[in-house]
Amino acid sequence: MIEEIPGTEFMGENGRDNLKRCGTGVKLAPLTKILKPEVIEIGDHSRIRDFVFIWGGLGVKIGKFTDIQPHVIIWGGGEVEIGDYVSVACGTVLLTAVYGYQGGFRMCDGVPKDQVDTLFGKLIIKNDVYIGANCTLMPNITIGEGAIIGAGSFVNKNCEPWGIYVGSPAKKIAERPRLQEWIQNWESTEGE
Repeated sequence: MIEEIPGTEFMGENGRDNLKRCGTGVKLAPLTKILKPEVIEIGDHSRIRDFVFIWGGLGVKIGKFTDIQPHVIIWGGGEVEIGDYVSVACGTVLLTAVYGYQGGFRMCDGVPKDQVDTLFGKLIIKNDVYIGANCTLMPNITIGEGAIIGAGSFVNKNCEPWGIYVGSPAKKIAERPRLQEWIQNWESTEGE
């Protein structure tokens, strides 16, 4: 039984009441791990799957109908804003901070703060974005509405709305139809 695993009392549904905001119909899988839940907001009908790790940092906002799949990590202590109808596939890492490498600072956790140059940032993922498996997204970028990030991509720059990006570093290879255009086209051909 899941209740018999030490530490699970702070996971999944048990953490719901500690969140800054938890919308209706939100599903928190039993093995979801959340640190600093008091700064995390989750919109209506979103799903956070098993083995997702979210560090609230300076604030995490997840929109409605968003799906965060297993083994996704939100890490760094900065801010994340994820829009509505977003899917983040398995194994993806959303970073909100990096180490500064200039000035002779150490680059590891657990040392006194005056020995580390942590550069906190904000990662913004707009509505209707799909992020493939095993991607890494860096802080201080915006993924535009409707963009697709191909599996295994490393994203260190802004991505335009409705663009398709792949690679390391990710590059735009195509565009996809805007959602409203697709819906209109689908509705007009539905009777054929």
